[in-house]
Amino acid sequence: MDRFRVDIVNAEKELFSGEATRVIAPLREGEAGFLPGHSPLLAILKAGGVRLQDASGAEQTFYVSGGFVEVQPNHVTVLADAGERAADIDEALAAQAVEDAARHAEEQAGRADYAHAQAELAQATARLHVVRRYRARGHGPSRV
Repeated sequence: MDRFRVDIVNAEKELFSGEATRVIAPLREGEAGFLPGHSPLLAILKAGGVRLQDASGAEQTFYVSGGFVEVQPNHVTVLADAGERAADIDEALAAQAVEDAARHAEEQAGRADYAHAQAELAQATARLHVVRRYRARGHGPSRV
């Protein structure tokens, strides 16, 4: 068994559905890789990049804000709270979102909404990191 089925979806749409040879996902406990034949697992995702090597050997990268991953020996399903293809992320807008979220978190320091502002900052930072890592691997021009 050298391939398995991979489905990556968010609340709005399917981001990927096809065969892959490996998947790497950002779990709450740390980054984990899955190959065909992996033992069953259900885990919580944290904000970050899901990478997979598709059946043609190309690497594809997706940003997820959190969610769950279910791994079966012949199928991996990523259920993202929110997500998008790294290729579709505008790097300049992502950098601006980090600045905006940092400013908002600073304004909320000591207030009840501070934890929420910090979570928004963490997600914006993870999204920017995903697109920068994707671009650094030679997958398209930087948009900063």
